[in-house]
Amino acid sequence: MRGRGKCRSGAKASGGTSTSLAMLSALACLALIAVEPTASAAPPKPASSAAVPPADVETAEQLYAKLDYEQANAVADRVIKKAGLTHDQLVRAYRILAVTDAILDKEEQARDAFLQLLTFDPEYRVDTNLGPKVNTPFMEARGSFRSLASKPGVDVSATVATSGGTLKITTHNPTRIAKKLVVGYRWTSSGDYTVSQLAVGDAAVVEVGPAPKGRSRLDFYAQALDEHDNAVFEAGNPLVPKSAFAEAGTEASAGSHGETKKSEQGGSFLSSPLFWGITGAAVLVGGGTALFLALRPQDPPTSASLSPVLMCGGARCN
Repeated sequence: MRGRGKCRSGAKASGGTSTSLAMLSALACLALIAVEPTASAAPPKPASSAAVPPADVETAEQLYAKLDYEQANAVADRVIKKAGLTHDQLVRAYRILAVTDAILDKEEQARDAFLQLLTFDPEYRVDTNLGPKVNTPFMEARGSFRSLASKPGVDVSATVATSGGTLKITTHNPTRIAKKLVVGYRWTSSGDYTVSQLAVGDAAVVEVGPAPKGRSRLDFYAQALDEHDNAVFEAGNPLVPKSAFAEAGTEASAGSHGETKKSEQGGSFLSSPLFWGITGAAVLVGGGTALFLALRPQDPPTSASLSPVLMCGGARCN
């Protein structure tokens, strides 16, 4: 619109000039009007790309439930490449990845994913209703899993008293996927853990400090982490720990000794060893006498004691 105004003013200014100049001015205005809308038009917006689903386990599971196997597979593959996954997240992601690999005819990838899944969760069993396309790579992976030198996982044994104790951690790591151990404990049902980081080994030991007064329950956990700090094995975790109850410590033991000593020095005659010795001897003697009387042979009956005798006055009757 601004260009059109300029053309009109220019035409008026050139009204008294020659016809040729008027025609040139008119042509210039027409050219300006034709070009201006194109120059002032907004540039076209680039086509927006499709939204990429977030890389989390819940999204992968939702896509799988909707039978969108390709997207579920892609999301699960992105999840397992992340760092700091919990053991639960790792297991759930590999379940989606392994099954969708098999459904999408990625046989080798499915077999490898099932083997990893069994390493993290040895009790996993595939749904037989999914058919041979899924069952076949799972069975092949399970055969490889059973050939491992040991069953993957981590075990913890707790020996604790109120005065302290130890946690002994044994890691079974046949595939060498675990790189370090993280062990935590606390004497309270909530609050922070005392955390230690250890090298993976057959018998790692963590010393447990003494329990606060009035506390006897110890919560603890042990997790084996891979190179990305994903929890590949665990025995308990910070949210759901294992528990052990402390035995009597040094103070409780000393108290029981004191009670025993008092009983020995100031007890009644009934608690005396002499009384029970005499009583035992009397019982033995009494029992022996009763046994003798019961087993003593009886005298055979005589004719005098068995034959009747009739007396007539003072003499025997004939």
